[in-house]
Amino acid sequence: MPVRPCALIVLACAGACAFAQPPSPQPPEPVPSTIPTLRITVTLVQVDAVVTDSHGNHVMDLASSDFEILQDGRPQPVTFFSRVPLPPRRAAAVSPKGVPVPLTSTALTSAAQVKRAIALVVDDLALSFEDLVRTREAIRRYIESQMQPGDLVSIVRTGGGVAILEQFTTDKRVLLEAASSLKWRFSGRQGLAPVRARPGESEAPSAGHAEYLDYQYSLSALGALGTIEQVVQGMKAFPGRKSVVFFSDNLRVDGSIYSAIDHLTDLANRSEVSLYAIDPGGLRAKDLKQDPIIETRDTDSMAHFPGFPGAELYDEPARQAGMDALAGRTGGLFYHNRNDIDSCIAEAADDQLGYYLLGYSPESGTFDSEGRGRFHKVTVRVRRPGLKVRWKSGFNGVPDQLALTTSAAPKSRRQELLEAMASPFTATGIAVRLTSMYVEPKKFGPVVSSQLLFQGRDVTFTHDEDSWKTHIDVLWVAYTGVNKPMWQGEKQLDLTFTGDEYRTALRDGIVLPLNMRAPHPGTFLLRAVVRDVASHRLGSASQYVDVPDTRKGRLGLTGIALRQANAEIVKDMAAAGVRVDRDWTQGVPAIRRFRPGQGIVYGYGIVNPKRAGADRKPNVVTYVRVFRNGRLIYTGPESHAVIPSPESPSQFLCGGVLRLGEKLDPGEYLLQVVVRDANGKKKAPPLTQWIDFEVV
Repeated sequence: MPVRPCALIVLACAGACAFAQPPSPQPPEPVPSTIPTLRITVTLVQVDAVVTDSHGNHVMDLASSDFEILQDGRPQPVTFFSRVPLPPRRAAAVSPKGVPVPLTSTALTSAAQVKRAIALVVDDLALSFEDLVRTREAIRRYIESQMQPGDLVSIVRTGGGVAILEQFTTDKRVLLEAASSLKWRFSGRQGLAPVRARPGESEAPSAGHAEYLDYQYSLSALGALGTIEQVVQGMKAFPGRKSVVFFSDNLRVDGSIYSAIDHLTDLANRSEVSLYAIDPGGLRAKDLKQDPIIETRDTDSMAHFPGFPGAELYDEPARQAGMDALAGRTGGLFYHNRNDIDSCIAEAADDQLGYYLLGYSPESGTFDSEGRGRFHKVTVRVRRPGLKVRWKSGFNGVPDQLALTTSAAPKSRRQELLEAMASPFTATGIAVRLTSMYVEPKKFGPVVSSQLLFQGRDVTFTHDEDSWKTHIDVLWVAYTGVNKPMWQGEKQLDLTFTGDEYRTALRDGIVLPLNMRAPHPGTFLLRAVVRDVASHRLGSASQYVDVPDTRKGRLGLTGIALRQANAEIVKDMAAAGVRVDRDWTQGVPAIRRFRPGQGIVYGYGIVNPKRAGADRKPNVVTYVRVFRNGRLIYTGPESHAVIPSPESPSQFLCGGVLRLGEKLDPGEYLLQVVVRDANGKKKAPPLTQWIDFEVV
C-alpha cells in the first residue's frame, strides 16, 4: 500500500492512542543441554527411557540403581546414567471478542532453539474418508491452540512424498496450509466399503467385504514406512528427543513389513526419535458378528479371497499390530479407541517432558566386523513397584558411523543458495528481513509487494575512488500451497554506493524491492536468501501473505503500511504528547524499529465494502490490537472513518496514529487491525490483518 495517503488517514481519526505499559517480560526458558549424538558404538549402547506412574505422570526422581538393562535377555551393568528434564509447556494465548489471535512464529536460527521436534505423518493411503477428515480437523485444532514457541513441526503425507513445504517449520500458517492439503485417496489400501444390495437383488460373490489385494497392501504399507524413514533421517540432526506421530487406520504385519519395522526401529533409536501411533477411527466394534454387512456371511468362505487370512481385515489387533509395534519398540505410545485425536497429539508432544539416559558396555560379539549385524533386543526394567517404563527396544549390531573430520569439498554457489532455501533454520550469516503485503492497485490488480532488507555491515565492500561496491546473490521463491512453487526469481547484483549511501547502508541496511502479481487468491509463503559473493555468508527470511478473493465484490483487506509519524502528521496533535525524533531513520516500513514515546502511523486498504443508504457510503467498524509475547496488551477504540482511495473506486483507506508509551519495554510487538462490515452479512466473521514491529 502506498504510504502517501497516510496524511489524509490521520485527519479522519479521532486522535492518537497511548499504549498501556505491559507487564515485565518473563525470563527466557532454559534450553536443555545438548545431548551426545553418539548412541551406539563398540564401547557404549545408550538408551533413553520414560518412566510414568499409574496415572501416566512422569517420574523423575529415580537413580541408576532403580534400573535394570538386558540385552537379548542377559543383564548388563548400567555404566552411564543421566536425567534430562525439559521445561513445561506454556499456555496458549486466549483470544477475546472472538477475534483470532495473530498466528505468528519466531524464526529458528539454530538447533539449540528447538524445544520439541514433532513430525505429523498422515498415512493418507490407509485412512478412510471419515478418518481423514477427523485427522485433518484435529491437526488444525492442535496447531491453532496447542503448538508452543520453540516447536518445530512438520506435516507429511505418505501418499505425497516429502516436499519443501512438508519440511519442519515454526510457522503456524504454513502448517495450516499443509493440513488443508490433506485429501482422501480412493486408491489407498483402505479400500471401499461394500454397497449393500437391495432386498431381492442378488450380490456378486465378492460383495461382502472391501476391495483388498495383499501385494498391493504390502507395497502401500512399505511405502508408508519408507516415508517415516525419510522423516526420521531428516530429524537426526535435531537436538534432544524427537517424536513422529503416525496416523493410520491399519498396518498389518507380514514378513516384509516385519523386516521394515526392524530397520525403522534401529534407525529411530539411533536418531533419538520416538514413534507415536494414532488410530483416528476411535471406538470400533470388536465382534465380527456385530457387523451387519457380514453377519450373514460364512467367515470361513472369506478366507478364500486373495490376501484375506480369516478375519484379519476386521480383527483390530491384527489390523493394528504394526502400529503397536512401531510405538512400543521406539519408546512411544499407541493411541486407539479414543475419539479426542488432538488431545492424543498433545499427549505425544508432552511425552518429551522428561526422560532418563541409560548406557551400558555391550558384550563381545554384539557387533559384526563386516557390518551385517543382527538385531539385538534391549529390555529396560524399573525396580520400584507401581511404575511403568517405556524404552527403545533394540538396535542392529552395527556401530554408528562417526562424522568425517576431513573437510568436505567446497559447495557451489547454487548448492549454498538451495540448501539455505530448503533449511528449516534461518541462515544468520547476514541479517535479513522480508516484509511482504498484499495490495490491489487498479492498474495491475492483486500484487504481492515485498521489501527485502539486509544489513550492509554483514556484506563485503570494496572501495574504488569515490564509490563503494558489493556483490550479492539473491534467490526468492513464492509458494501458493504445499509443493506448489508458483514464482521464483534470482538476481546477481553489483551494487555501487556513494560515500553517504555507504554510511547509510552500514547504519540502516540495504532495501531491495521484490514485486509479483498474484494470478489467483490464496495463501502465499515467500522465502528469500541473500549470499555475499566475497565471503560466502548467507542470510534467509520468510514471510506469509494472504491474498483474499475479492472477485465478485468480496470483502478484502490489504497489508498494513507502518512508519514513524513525521512532523507534518503530528503537528496538530501536540496535546496528545506525540514526540518526533527527526534524527531517527529506522522507523520506515522495511525496518519498523521505534523508540518509546514516538508516534507510529499505520495505514491499510479495505476492498469492496458494502455501500448502503442514500449517500452510498460504506459502514465499516475498525479497531486495532497490540500483542506482546502472544499476550494482548492494548485494544483501541472503534472507528467508522474511511476515505475513498484515489487509485481505485472499490477501495477505501483507513488507519491512524499510535503513541508508544515513554516506559514501553523494548522487544517485539504485533499490531493487528480488525475490520467488520456493518452493511455485510450479520454473521460474517471480522477480517484481520497484522504486522510486526520492534521497540528499541
